[in-house]
Amino acid sequence: MTIPENIFIKSAKYLGDYRIAFRFTDGHSTEIDFHAFLTAHGQNPMATQFLDITRFKDFSIEQRVDLVWGDWEMCFPFAALYAGDLGVDSLGKKRLTQTRTASRRSATLRGDAVRKKRVSKGATVK
Repeated sequence: MTIPENIFIKSAKYLGDYRIAFRFTDGHSTEIDFHAFLTAHGQNPMATQFLDITRFKDFSIEQRVDLVWGDWEMCFPFAALYAGDLGVDSLGKKRLTQTRTASRRSATLRGDAVRKKRVSKGATVK
């Protein structure tokens, strides 16, 4: 996703549960549910403290582009907020999910096993 230049967060409104709606200066709007992020397996305890709704609702917008909780204890890149997808990095590119990473890892392991088998039969490996 390409993020237009000179766009800022116009408003961020708490909607309920772990959802926040964003409006941007170019008229674009998104809504993000942070629950899956906050409850992800192995989540950093620094982030899980915001499962407390009172703490979650206490966010601010810094420099018109950063969504921040506490003293920068939790924040998200502008590109993710604009895309409405927490899987987007600060450059607007979709990050690999754990499922895709795990699939690639298992494919690599299978490939290693095939290479080892070839080596044991006398084949060369490049």
